[in-house]
Amino acid sequence: MARYLSSSSSSSSAPPPTSSLIDLTSSPPPTTTKSASASQRGGKTSYIWNHGKKIIHEGKDRWECNHCGRSYAITGSSTTNQRDHLNFNHGIPDPKAPVDIKQSTLDNYRRPPIRLNVLRKLIVEWIVERRHSFNETESEALHKIFEYLDPRSTNALMAAITTRRDITKYFETAKATIKERLSLARSRIHISYDLWTSPNHKAMIAIVAHWTAEGYEVKSALLAIRDVHGEHSGENIAKVVYPVMKEYDIHSRFGYFVGDNASNNNTSVEWLDQLMRDDGYEGFEPVKRRLRCFAHEMQLATKALLFGPNVKELDEYPATAGVTEEEKREYAKKKWRAFGAVGKVHNNIKYIRGSPQRREAYSIVGQELKKAAQKKLKVPVMDNDTRWGSVMDMVEYALENRVHLDMYCRGVKELVQDQLTEQDWVELEAVHYYKLI
Repeated sequence: MARYLSSSSSSSSAPPPTSSLIDLTSSPPPTTTKSASASQRGGKTSYIWNHGKKIIHEGKDRWECNHCGRSYAITGSSTTNQRDHLNFNHGIPDPKAPVDIKQSTLDNYRRPPIRLNVLRKLIVEWIVERRHSFNETESEALHKIFEYLDPRSTNALMAAITTRRDITKYFETAKATIKERLSLARSRIHISYDLWTSPNHKAMIAIVAHWTAEGYEVKSALLAIRDVHGEHSGENIAKVVYPVMKEYDIHSRFGYFVGDNASNNNTSVEWLDQLMRDDGYEGFEPVKRRLRCFAHEMQLATKALLFGPNVKELDEYPATAGVTEEEKREYAKKKWRAFGAVGKVHNNIKYIRGSPQRREAYSIVGQELKKAAQKKLKVPVMDNDTRWGSVMDMVEYALENRVHLDMYCRGVKELVQDQLTEQDWVELEAVHYYKLI
C-alpha cells in the first residue's frame, strides 16, 4: 500500500498530498496508463508510463501521475522529475535503475526514521509472547516481509544468539524497574507462589509479589519462575523462594503469604522465617503470616458438599498386594458412580480422555452434530484437585454437550453402568442452577 495525492490541479505546484491509499500490488483500474495509447506514451518505454499518461496543458506536453493527478513537464528524454515523484511520493522506484548507495542514503533521510532499538524490543516482545524459537528472526520469509515493508527494518532482525541476548537484556531492564517500584511501596511486600508441572515435565514454581504502590494502588508482579529440584517439601520450596526475595530486596519487608491448603505451604512459610533468622533478620510468626486462598477454600467446600469429606480417597485402592491396574480402575469407577450424576460424568470423561484413540473416536461421533451447530467440539473438561471450579466446568461441559456424550456412551460397553439417565441430567441441571444463584 502507498500514500497518494488527491488533487484536481495539473500544475507541478499542486498542494501537498492528502491522506488516501491505493493497493500497488493489484492491477490498476482501466483509466490508468496501461490503457494509454502509443501516442500518449509518446513512443517512450520508461516505467513512468506504467504509472502515468501524457496530457497537454496550455499547449505543452506533460506527464500526469495516475495515482495522485500531479503533473510534470516533459522535457526532451529526461524523466528525472517523474521518477523522483514515483519513488519519493509513492515508494515506486525504477526497477531497472542500478543501486546507488548515495541515493539510498538520501532516500533514508526522506522517509520517516526507524528506531532500530524500539523495533528490536517489539520483536523480542513478539517472540516471548508467542513463545517462538529464538531463530525465528533468521527466517528468510520473515526477512522478505520486513524488506517489503521497509528495507531498513531488516537491520532489526538479528541472529538467534543476538535475539537471546536481547531477551536477557530486556528482562534485566524489567527486573530493575520492578525492584525500583518495590522499593517505593507504601506497604509491606506480600507474596504468593504455586507449583505446577511444565509441558516438558519439569517441576516449576511461580513467585508473585503484591503491594500498595506510591499512588495507593494495589500492584502485582511476577518476580520469577524457577525449577524446584527434589521433593516438593516446604524446605525445598523455601530454599527457592527466599533467594528470589533477596534478589528483589524484599526479604526484610515481607508481609503475608497467601496460598492453597497444601501442608507444604505451611512448612515453607516456617522455613522462610528460619532462613531470615539465620541471615540475622528479625523473622516473623509463621502462623499469623500464613493466609488461605479464598478461591481454593471455595473449591474444597464445593467438592465436600458434592462428594463428602473423603473425596481424596476415591482413586485410592485399600489393598495393594496382588491387585491389578484394571481392578483399581473398576474400584475407582464404582466409588465415583456412588455419587450419582456428577460421578457418572466423571467416569465418562475420564474414560474418553484415557487415550488418543478414545479422544479420536469421541470426536468422530457426532460429526453431523458439529456441522449443524457450526462449532468445533472441544476435548471434554475433567475435574481435578488443583484447578479451581473444575467440577463445575465439567458439569457445564456435560450439559452443553449432552447429545454428543449420550451418543458416544451408548456405543462403549465399558460405560454401560455410567450412562446418564433422564433423572441424572435433571440432577446436573440442579447443580448448575445452584452455582448460578
